[in-house]
Order: sequence, then structure tokens, then C-alpha cells
Amino acid sequence: VLGSTDYEDAIKDPYLSYLSKQGILLKHTHGIWHPSQPNYIAMICASKSGMLTDFSQDLGGPSLPESLEEKGITWKAYIENYPGDGFKADVSEDKLYVRKHNPFISMNNIRNNLTLVSKIVNSSQLKHDLKKNQVPQYIFYVPNINNNGENTNLTYASNYLKNEFIPLIQHLLTSTKTLLVVTFDEASTYLDFNLADFNHVYTALIGPNVLKSFIHEDETRYSHFSWVPTIEANWNLSSFGNGVDTDAVPLDFNILM
Repeated sequence: VLGSTDYEDAIKDPYLSYLSKQGILLKHTHGIWHPSQPNYIAMICASKSGMLTDFSQDLGGPSLPESLEEKGITWKAYIENYPGDGFKADVSEDKLYVRKHNPFISMNNIRNNLTLVSKIVNSSQLKHDLKKNQVPQYIFYVPNINNNGENTNLTYASNYLKNEFIPLIQHLLTSTKTLLVVTFDEASTYLDFNLADFNHVYTALIGPNVLKSFIHEDETRYSHFSWVPTIEANWNLSSFGNGVDTDAVPLDFNILM
């Protein structure tokens, strides 16, 4: 998940444009709110769950990890510069980790459960998990506030993706069961009088099955509410019924081979 960039700017970036041509570009994906934090909550709750700001808030109610656990699906949240051990503060000492980009720590049912909270880890753990062939089935990866572009710029974030993240996981992308979703939390433009374009963000799907598809652009309207029902459909998870938006439709698996 990268940060705060309008679709029109992201699609002009050379590397992001290249990625979209290697997979499927979801041309009409939208953030669900401003500022950024409610979008992260939506990605694991299919709802804002009452989160409307970037201020810290402890939230009740269900979230995706509980459904994954119930089905025996392995998962981890890899968060760059996360101090670990259920760290609750808004910002890490080095100022690179911010809680508003870690939706898992805001959920009471995760934070107060030793088993679940232990699956929120510093991103450095991913390299170890890759080496040991212990990568979980579901990964949620959050770059730090520099690498996601929020405190830097789009070029910085794109170079990070190109030179660090994608090379790190490259061999995963050769697995027939791997799907990488590259998206942004929100658009940088807050006021858009064309409601159809409100909070329009870049999203691309990358993976071997995507490469076999004859479709390289999907015109369906999606939002960050769409990710939970997509994952539920993929693993036949029980739904916790939080979807509150007409855009909360899962990805069309017919676009994948």
C-alpha cells in the first residue's frame, strides 16, 4: 500500500505504468474517505468501523484476520519500522512508522489477542520468512512513511517499489498461486466536484495468472471495501457482513486465468 497520490499522477509514473502493462490495471478503484487511516481500516474490515480521522482510535467489531484464523489461512502484516510487541503509540522513535497506516493495531480483537498481535511484524521479517519458505498465504505489506511517498514523493515511492520491494518478492511472483495487489491508500486531491472521480487511486494486479489473462484493463468500479469480499471469496471465508458501500464488490475472478 503506497500513499496519497492521484490516479492521474500514478499512471504517468514510468514504473507504475510498466507494472500496469505487466498485469491488470483496475482503472476505477477508489479510496473510501479522507484522510488515509479510514482507507486502511476499510481494507481489513470492509467498513470504516467508525474511523473518520488519522487520530488513534481503538475499534471493536470483526476484521479479516479473525476470518482467516477461523479457516486456518496463514497471514501476517509486514509493517516497515514497526517496533513490534503490540506497539500502540502513534509514531515510532525514528518517525518512520505511523500507526495510522497499521489498521491491525487499531482492532481490539487483534491487539488484545497475543496470537493475533504477534502476526503484526516488522517488515524485515519478510526476508527471513522468504528464506525459510515460511511466507504466509495472506500478506499485508506497508512501507514506511518515506518509502510510501507520503513524506517524500511519487518518484521516491516508485523507485522503492522497483528497486527494493519487487526484487525482494520476485520469486513469489513465479508461483501460480500468487497475486500481488499494488494500490494507494487515497488520492492526494481531497475536493473533486466530479463525484465519479472522487478519491480515484491506481491499483494494479500482478502475478503469473494475470499474465495469462487476455484482459489487461478492468473497467469495473471498485473501492477499498472490495478487498475483504475478494479475500472471502478466494478462500471461502465466512463473511462478517460489514460491507456498507455499493462499491464493496469482489474482484471479478473471470479476469484471471
